[in-house]
Formats: sequence, structure tokens, C-alpha cells
Amino acid sequence: MADQGEWVEFPGPGGTFKAFVARPDLPSPWPTLICIHAASGLDAHHQNVTRGFAAQGYFTVSPNIYSPDPNYLTFKLEDIEDGMIIGTRIKDVPAYLATFPESRRAEILRAHHWMEARPQKGFIHVIAACHAWLKSRRDVGAIGVIGYCMGGRLVAELAVSGAVLAAGVIYYGIDPGVANVAKIRCPLLGHYGATDRHITDRVPGWAAALKAAGKDFTYHIYEAGHGFGNGPHLSAYNDAAAKLAHARTYEFLAKHLKKVAVAAE
Repeated sequence: MADQGEWVEFPGPGGTFKAFVARPDLPSPWPTLICIHAASGLDAHHQNVTRGFAAQGYFTVSPNIYSPDPNYLTFKLEDIEDGMIIGTRIKDVPAYLATFPESRRAEILRAHHWMEARPQKGFIHVIAACHAWLKSRRDVGAIGVIGYCMGGRLVAELAVSGAVLAAGVIYYGIDPGVANVAKIRCPLLGHYGATDRHITDRVPGWAAALKAAGKDFTYHIYEAGHGFGNGPHLSAYNDAAAKLAHARTYEFLAKHLKKVAVAAE
């Protein structure tokens, strides 16, 4: 039985960042999982995801990448979700906004502009700082990482940085390119939606580059769209795809993260 979780702080670039953590009901050192939220933020659903992994036996740490950004708290989750696809999957913005009640259109557009202005290139430094903080702790064993959407991209970025990891799981995160795939030091698992073409169409090429570099990367494509596993509170959620992807994730982590941590004790 995992605890209900708590907020902590860790040192990051330019100050401190908050993280939501949940501990397993097991003696430390624990197999540890960095759980990176989607672009919509570290919301109530992601906190439940954190607790769920702790219940599976992992010390789970979800860094809040938006910690220093007071503007994030001024948005509703649904406005961020509906604004984030403008410019990528939605080109005709006026026609798209017209499908929503007039009372929401300005907020959706405001959320889109906020997302466009986020300092995304700096997000990987927050995740790297969280990884370094965990490595310094005596109650932490092997470390893995999982991420959704934006968080999935950060999983790949952390892996190609050469970080010492036992496992990485990518949920529909765009790859960071092939330049540094030789630095990857852990097996990777990827989950992608068939209709999420601007991300999924790149996956075979990235997989080929990893294979050529001798890296372990397994991926699955589901009859679903982007964000299919981000939670039933969102319109993109696909129950069948999400449950299958989660089952594969649990199996993968048990093999590559939990088993490694136990062997090291």
C-alpha cells in the first residue's frame, strides 16, 4: 500500500522546483521512477498516476516543470488541452475556435499563446536536475523514467544525454533526433497513436537509428490519437489502447527497473 503522496522541493536551474512524490510500502532503497507530466501540467490525474506507480512498488517522483510559472495556474485544464493542438494539428484557427462556446474562445487562444511562449528548451535541465537530486539520495536505488506527451519527449532527451537509467517509457513524445542515440544507456519502450501522424510517422526512422547503434527500443502503435493514455477526463482518451499500453508498461518496468533494483540489493 503506497502513501497518498506529498509535495517536496529539489534544486533546479535558477532556484527550486516542486515535485509530487509517493513512496511504496517497502523498505528503501527503492526502485525509483521519474514520472514526467504532459503539457497540461501536474494535475490531479497525474498525481493519481504517481500514486499508482508507488502502489506498484516504485518511489515515484513527478517534477512540476511549471513550478516557477505563475501563469500556469491562471488556465483551466480544458483550455490548455484544446489550445495545445493549434498550429500542429489545427491550421484553420478561426474555424476551430468557432466549434467552442464563445465564452471559451479567448481563453483557448490565450492558452495556445502561453504554450507557444514556454521555454521548452530549458525543460530538460529541470528533469536532469531531478535525476541528479535522486542520485544523491541514499534511499534511491535504480532510476527509470516515464513521460507523457511533452514528458515523453523529455524521456527521450534525458536518455540521449547519457543519463544513467535502468529503463525509459515514452508515451507519444516526439523524438529528439538521431545525433546522440549512441549515448543511450537503457532499454526504451514507446507507445504511439496511429492517427498522431506528426509524431508517429517519425518513429520507424528513430527506431532504425537506435537499432543500428545497438540500442534496445521496442514500440507499439495503437488505433488511437495523441494523448490516448493521459486519462479518462480528456476527450483524447482511448480506454482499450490505454489499458494495453499501461499493462505493457508495468511489465517492462518490472523487468528492467524493479528487477535491476532487487538484484543490486
